Amino acid sequence: RMTVFRKKPGNGRPAGVRKDRGRGTEAAVFAAVACAVLLGMSGCGQSKTAAEESGGSRQVMVFEDFTAQDLDGNEVDESLFADYDLTMINLWGTFCGPCLQEMPDLGEIADEYKDKGFQIVGICTDAVGNDGTSLPDVVSEAKEIAEETGADYLHILPTGEIFTDLLPRVSGVPTTIFVDREGKQVGLADMGAKSKDGWLKVIDEKLAQVQQEAK
Repeated sequence: RMTVFRKKPGNGRPAGVRKDRGRGTEAAVFAAVACAVLLGMSGCGQSKTAAEESGGSRQVMVFEDFTAQDLDGNEVDESLFADYDLTMINLWGTFCGPCLQEMPDLGEIADEYKDKGFQIVGICTDAVGNDGTSLPDVVSEAKEIAEETGADYLHILPTGEIFTDLLPRVSGVPTTIFVDREGKQVGLADMGAKSKDGWLKVIDEKLAQVQQEAK
């Protein structure tokens, strides 16, 4: 079932993450729109893959050639994948309880796997308005959440090609996409949060796959 997410209080932030302080209607409206994304998948927190929900096998190609900015305004592009066999791209929102609940685990995984050819990159989907420009209040909140949850890996803004080519295809957050060194998608996207053990199983399988293919 398709779910469009709207920001609301009491969404179950993990310990140490403060309650939402509120923001303009533009951010709230765009958050709902931005959550209407990827491959016909279902709503926030439901662990369903694109295949289970739509039977589709469409691949996301935007990460093969893109330009965006991180939360500090520094430019990033597809070269950020080049030094890693596998990159986990986690699309999340500051309004999304399941997103925030899994971020401490993702932070731990990022640290534990940093020497295994693996990295995590976050994309904060509600940090831009419906014109594709960044929203400073939300960017600031995203930085605080990343720090307070320990998910202090790279987070980028969904600008440029990510805004125009990816967000219109996403049906909910968290949504997770894996890519190889060239930004090519590995397997299908995952919709919904997982436990740490659940993600480790997925990561180990995909990491072994790409490393075997590279031999």
